[in-house]
Amino acid sequence: MGKITGFKDFERIEEGYKPVPERIKNYAEFVIALSPEQAKVQGARCMDCGTPFCNN
Repeated sequence: MGKITGFKDFERIEEGYKPVPERIKNYAEFVIALSPEQAKVQGARCMDCGTPFCNN
């Protein structure tokens, strides 16, 4: 699980989005996912507060 002080120790990183001109060319995914290392750091921000499916 996360680190109890992780939300203070690590900055929040949000997923990116492809530019609109590139998005309108196809129906491919337009969210740029975090790298595995970035996702691991963001997971360490979890305070295990008991709120299921916390997305924000």
